[in-house]
Parts: sequence; C-alpha cells; structure tokens
Amino acid sequence: MLLAEWANQNDEWVRFLVAEVISTGRAISDSTIEMAYQLFRQEKSIDRRELPPVGLLSTEARRDEAVPPLLLKKLGNVRGVNALVAGAVIEPHEGLTILYGENGTGKTGYSRIFKALADSRTADAILGNIEAEAEEDRSATLEYTLGSAAEVLQWTGEQGVSPFTRMSIFDTPAVSTHVDEDLAYVYVPASLAIFNHMVAAIQAVVARLDAAAKLLQPGNSGLLNRFQRGSAIYPLIETLGASTDLSDLRSRAASDDSVEGRIESLTQAVAALSANTISVQINLKKRDRRVLEEALRAAESLLLFDTTVFNNELSKRARLIADYETFRSQLFAAADLPAEPDDTWSRFVDAGEAYRQHLVGLGVHDASRCLYCRQPMGTAAQELISRYASYLEDKISADIRDSDGVLGRLANAVTSIQSNEIVSFIKEFEDRDDKPAFFTSITVLDELRRALLSATSAGHPVDADVRQVATAAKTVVVAALGACVDDIEALELQSQNRVQALSDKQRELLELKDSAELAKSWPLIETAVNNAKEVDRLGALKRPLPALARAVTALAKTASDELINQSFDTLFLEECEALRAPTLKVQFVGREGKAQRRKVLSGRHKPSKVLSEGEQKVLAIADFLAEARLAGITAPIIFDDPVSSLDHRRVNEVAQRIARLAENNQVIVFTHDVLFATTLLALFETTKRCVYYQITDEDGKGKVTHATGPRWDTLSGIRGKINSIIQAAKGQDGEARDALVRAGYGWLRSWCEVFTETELLQGVTQRYQPNVGMTRLPKINTSKLGTIVPVLTEVFEEACRYIDGHSQPLPTLGVSPTVGGLEQHWAQLQDLKKQNDGRT
Repeated sequence: MLLAEWANQNDEWVRFLVAEVISTGRAISDSTIEMAYQLFRQEKSIDRRELPPVGLLSTEARRDEAVPPLLLKKLGNVRGVNALVAGAVIEPHEGLTILYGENGTGKTGYSRIFKALADSRTADAILGNIEAEAEEDRSATLEYTLGSAAEVLQWTGEQGVSPFTRMSIFDTPAVSTHVDEDLAYVYVPASLAIFNHMVAAIQAVVARLDAAAKLLQPGNSGLLNRFQRGSAIYPLIETLGASTDLSDLRSRAASDDSVEGRIESLTQAVAALSANTISVQINLKKRDRRVLEEALRAAESLLLFDTTVFNNELSKRARLIADYETFRSQLFAAADLPAEPDDTWSRFVDAGEAYRQHLVGLGVHDASRCLYCRQPMGTAAQELISRYASYLEDKISADIRDSDGVLGRLANAVTSIQSNEIVSFIKEFEDRDDKPAFFTSITVLDELRRALLSATSAGHPVDADVRQVATAAKTVVVAALGACVDDIEALELQSQNRVQALSDKQRELLELKDSAELAKSWPLIETAVNNAKEVDRLGALKRPLPALARAVTALAKTASDELINQSFDTLFLEECEALRAPTLKVQFVGREGKAQRRKVLSGRHKPSKVLSEGEQKVLAIADFLAEARLAGITAPIIFDDPVSSLDHRRVNEVAQRIARLAENNQVIVFTHDVLFATTLLALFETTKRCVYYQITDEDGKGKVTHATGPRWDTLSGIRGKINSIIQAAKGQDGEARDALVRAGYGWLRSWCEVFTETELLQGVTQRYQPNVGMTRLPKINTSKLGTIVPVLTEVFEEACRYIDGHSQPLPTLGVSPTVGGLEQHWAQLQDLKKQNDGRT
C-alpha cells in the first residue's frame, strides 16, 4: 500500500510506526509511541543503540475489520437532566422510534443525553433543574446490545462514550454545519484512518522531542541564583549554553582546601570595612598599646628592683635598729626620762635639734636656755642636752639613715610604677573568654608589683625571683606591643584608604565566592551545558519531522479521494435526489491528513447565501445521510426535529426517506410536528416496525407515555382545566367570574369534540390522520348513540353560544353564562362518558 511504500523510504522509527498502525488499524498506543521515540534517539545516536533494526515493510493491502452493530434497547433512571421527571422509560424499537411532544414538554432533555453519549458536533452542556434548591448529579441507565452481547451503561454525564460515538445525530443546529462548513467525516474507514493515526504518531514523537528538550532546559533550576551579579563568572553562567567552553570555565573554579579560610578572612575584612569599624579597632588597639607600654615600663621598673640588695639591706637595718635601741637605752638609762625612749621620743629629740639648728641659722640661739621653756638650764639639764647631742651624732643613727635611704630608693622603684591602665584592663578581661594572649603576662607583672609594694611597705623580705619573672613577662609584652603597633599602623593605613580597600576586598571576595561556588556547582553546570547541546541537536533532528507529516497528509489526500470522496459523492447525489434537494457541487479538501468536503453553488457561493431555509434543511439531511451511509450504518441514527421549516410536501419526502432508512436500521425521531409524526406512523401501519411515545408535561417535564399516535387534546387534560376554572370562578364576582365561565365553556366545547373523536367514534377518523380507520368501526357503541348524541349536541351548541369564536343573535347576546349552568352542563357531559363506557 501507499503508506508502506513511503515508510520503506524513510527511517527505521517511521517504519516501526507504520508497521504498527497497519497491523492494528487503530491509533498508536502511548507505549508504542515511546518505543518509536527511543528508536529515534538510538537511530540518531543520541542514545546507545540497543533496539533491534526494523526491516522493510510488506506492501500488501489489508482489509478493514468488521464493526459489531450497536442497538439501543432501553433508556431509564434519568436523573439531573434539565427538569425531567424521574421514572420515565424509553424502549427504542429496532426499526423506528417516534418521540412526539409539544415545545417545552421535555424532548430536548432526552435528545441531549444521546448527543452527549455520541459527542455529536452540536452537543451542548447539560444542565440540571435550574429551579431546584440543590442540583442533582446527572445519571441514566442505558441498556443496549453490541453485536450479540447485551450490555448496560451507567451514564453519569460523560461526553463521548464508546461505542455510542458511532451514533449519527441530526438536529437544527447541525444544518449550517452540513451546508456551509468544511466538514471532516465523522467516520473514516480503517484503511484511511491509518493515515490520521500516522500523522498523530509523528506529532506524538515531535511532542516527546519537545518534552525532552523542555526537560533539558535549565528552567527555574536556581543555578544562576547561586552566583553574584557583577562577578566575572556571573555572565558566563547567565549565558550558559551549547557554546560554553567548559575547559575555560573549569579553570576559573577554586577548589583548594584554603578557600573557605580565605573567604572567611575576606568576609571579616569586608565586614569591618563596610561597617566602618576601623576607628573602633584602632582605638582598641591603641588602648592595648597603652596597657602594654605601661606594662613594659612596669617590667623595666621591676627589673631595677634588686631583690638581694633589698633583702640584705633589710637585714642590715634590722641589726642597726637593734644596736641603736641598745645604745639609746644605755645612754639615757640615768637621764630620769618620763618613759622609755621610743620612736615618739626620738621624733621629739629630732624636732628639738631641727629647731636648734634653725635658731643657730638665725643667730639667736642661746645654749644656756631651754629651747622650749626659755629658762636658764642647770647642770643636770645641760648634761642631758649633751647626751641628746651624742645621741644625734651617733654612727649607728647615720647607718640606719643610709639603710633607710637604700630601702627607700628600692621601694620608690616599685611605688613609682603607673598601673591604672593595667588594673583596669585586668578587671575588664578577668571574667571574659576572649582574653588576649598577653593577658597572663600583664597579670603576672601586676601581681609582682603588688607583692613588692606589700613587702616594701611592710619591711618584709622578698622571696620571688623578680628579675626572672619580670624578664619573662617583658618578653611577651614587648612582642605583643610590637604586633599591636604593627596592627595600628596597618589599620591606620586601611583607614586612610578605606573606600578603595573596601571596593578591592569586595571585588576579591565576590570573585573568590563565585570561584568556590563554581567548583561546588560544577556537576550541575556540566550537565546544563551538555543538556543545552542535546537540546540543539534535538532541535536540528526535529526540523525535518513536519515534512514527514505533510508527506503523510499528501498520501492521505490521494487515498481519501479513492476511498471516501468518490463514494461520498455518489451517496450524496442519491440522497439529494430522494429528498429533492438542490443540485450543487461538492469540493473535497484535505488538511493535516483529514478528508474534508465543501459544498458550493456555481463554483463560489455558499449555499446559505442562496438557498431558502427549507432547501438548506433538506440539503443538510442529504449530506448527513450520505455521511452516515459512507462506511455502513452500524449504530442508531437520531433525528431531532428534522422537518421544522419544511412544507407538507417536503415533510412527506423526509418521512418516506426516514421510513426506508428504518427498514434496516434503528432510527429514533424527536419531533413536535404532528403531521410528520402521523405521516411516519402511517408509513409503518403495515409493517408495525415502529413504536410511538408521547412526551408531555402534565405531571412534570418529560413524562413519557407509550401511545398509538399523537393527540391535540386529551379528555383527562381538558377535565383538569374545566374543574380548575369552575373552582376559580366560584371565588370571583362580576366580569372576572363571567370571563372565567366563558373560558370554561370554551373548554367544554373542546371536550365535546375530543369525546366525539376518540370515545364516541373510537378514532375512526381523526383530524391529524390522512386515512380512515375502518377497522375501528366495530368498536363504536351504536346502541348508545341515540341517547348520547342529542344531549351532547345540546351542550355543544350551548357552549358555542358563550365563546368568542361564534356570533350570537341579539336576543341572546346579552345573556351571560353562570357558574351553576357551567357545573350542570359539565355534570351532563361526565354522565354521557359514563354511559358510553358502559358504567350506567
């Protein structure tokens, strides 16, 4: 066949799809599409080849498979469809089924169910009862046979349910579709459908290529968000694609072990520069410098303190003091002092000597007089004064003074140490965890200072090796001071160039972070570039595929002309002749592998612009029937009001065509045209291959009743109206009551006519039937005619007097009917019916 020959000239994946569609005759499954897609990828060396090769196809043609016929058996349990009442049942005949009802009685609700199941061209949304408080779910039960198998469908509102999609449905909205539009065939033979399936398969492979390319696109992966705008790496990531040089990009990645430490160091530097904390750091460093400088001076002062000299001098002084006290006690033992010569006494003597020398200096000293009382001194007093002089000029005293001088100088080296900064610094950091490295050394120096102060002030010997301790601490302090001075110089330099330094550090940190991130994200980046390269390749491989679909479309046009268009043209002409439809030209067009048809008049005019409404209707029916017959009718054909706007002659022609169609097929007709319904019934009077249902709204929309034929009125319906009018008239006065009574007589007259037609004469002749029912003559109760006819005629004539449709003579024109009279006449008519029924 054409498709197989074409496939043998193309790639393996194309042959694989064609082989599948030829062998099955159905749309290609998703799993097969996936297999073809994988074969495509392997054949184009995108993936490693694992699938076996696909050989050339046989070009022998295949026959279409048989389709089991569909036959509707019963529709019931309808719920939630418009305002249809529950409980209605329709049992379609295998021939013709007529569903007759006036406008608004509910026929459309049932037809919409069939349209939804068939997914017909004019199917619309099905609503529930819009006046109900709560919407009921749509549902219905449909019994049917498919071939010889009995099936049941529980429908819940779905559109297009197989096998009901094979049903053909014609309605008024479909007229313009069948007349003017470029119409694709509802049914396509399997031998032609394979072209559509093949086009769909190629499009499915293209869709998979698009999906694969979409998956490979970076999309919103967030990769770019990992990098910082402004770095040298950012634009390279921003333009990441098939042309990216991976080796160049890889060389920019920083992955050494020190990168995190460098980032941390730079981050701190940038943070410091950004926060402008350099001055604070300088102040802190300067404070450290002051502390260290003070500690250094303290260490140098402490190094001047000679522990050996101090301890020796302290021992020497102790000995001198002991000798001095012995000398003093012996010297003044016989001096009759008021108390033992102690320190207070010594100060007294020293003060007197100092005053004596003062007077000597002034030249007013009198050695014969007492310095204090100014009395002349006797011998004993002068002797005591002489002893005072000996005491003051004693060698021991001079040695003590020298010793005190040495101890004083040593003590002064300690007491002169400035320690305010040191003490404050120690108090600040003693309870903190972030103590500087030199904290211990300055603490040692301060403790040594305190110990020496305590020893010198108390006159205790010093046990510590001051020089060794101070030297060790000084070494640490000197090193810390040098580092501190360097830090201050560096910080002051940074402060002078802070803006430039901040910019440089930020740029350095930016680049370093992105270099580090580049190393971390490298697997994603490498994958993204490789994906982009594959996307480019998939795009290049995809470009020729639309041409494949167009090639299949061209083959489909050739095949459709052979398999469909020529056959349709013949069938369409037959239907036009049978329905006396206008002669026009059918043009056959094809798009995307689909066979389509177009109807034109005189080669360029749309039929709707020229033809009357009735001509368009029969033309649409001809097109509809030709399409239904094209592949053989295997499912019900449904007509929804097919003869509206047709004259009586065309109604008869359509009825005869539908009757012929129903001889071998199941046909369902919805109509409100009584002439059309009765014409169809008459055509099946002999074969009885027909069933008739009356659809009314007497007890709610869509009530379905099996009947023999349509009625304009029913006795039961008129009876209800008369009873209602009588009750309403009793509640009114004046002209309102008069109007109601006259309306009641109008219905009384109608009751007489319907009673005569259907009950008295048993439907032998009916106003809407073209024939006389001679077989019903024996059913007439002739024995009652003599008693019924006079009374019936009298009431009928009385009713005619009170209705507007009959003129009245002047004597009776002003006589108004009464409620009582209406009730009396109504009672007479009910008695007549009882008599005719044999109940009296």
